[in-house]
Amino acid sequence: MKYRVVIRKYKAGWMEPKYVSYEVDVDPETSVLDVVEKIGLEKDRTLAFEHACHHGACGACGMIVNGVERLACITKIGEVARNGIVVLEPLRGFKVISDLAVDKARMFKQYALVKPGTHEKVVGTVEVEKLLDCLECGICYSACPIANTFEGYVGPSVIAMSYKSSSNGKVPAIIDSRRGVWACHGSFECSARCPVDFKPGETIMKIRKELLFGKLQVV
Repeated sequence: MKYRVVIRKYKAGWMEPKYVSYEVDVDPETSVLDVVEKIGLEKDRTLAFEHACHHGACGACGMIVNGVERLACITKIGEVARNGIVVLEPLRGFKVISDLAVDKARMFKQYALVKPGTHEKVVGTVEVEKLLDCLECGICYSACPIANTFEGYVGPSVIAMSYKSSSNGKVPAIIDSRRGVWACHGSFECSARCPVDFKPGETIMKIRKELLFGKLQVV
């Protein structure tokens, strides 16, 4: 089946990004990532994008597909095309390196602040273990109306991951601040878009509640 794929392209030095259209003939079951690779190999060798595992395990191929954040490798083109058209854009809230590839450094710097992997869990509940599923794909940052406009926000996934190490009843001070849980407006777009059902929005609300009732302390 024929599709028109419109990709937002940007290269260093350009004044503005531009949208470029490509015609492809693929099976509706083909993943968006495979379509992007086909375009890169056959139609535009300058096309930049990120990929690795091709089965939803690494989070590298996050992008905006027809206005919605998705992992391209587990998204079938036939399920998202509108009148045969698919528009692909880079994730919001991150510096664009080139085309669909973004720099997620701002997110990883926030992980360094909360150090979610440096504390030993005392009790391993199903809820806490679910936090290990985070792919660090950046989709929640892009979907969040705060994270993609407020550079200082710690971010949905990072705040949720801080709860993984809170079994000792403590969270980093930055979590209990206007850069942390109190910056969240409760839109839950982060949870709605998360490809692994990580539910960062719900975890942020849980941390808020436990801080208010004194079940969590800041360090």
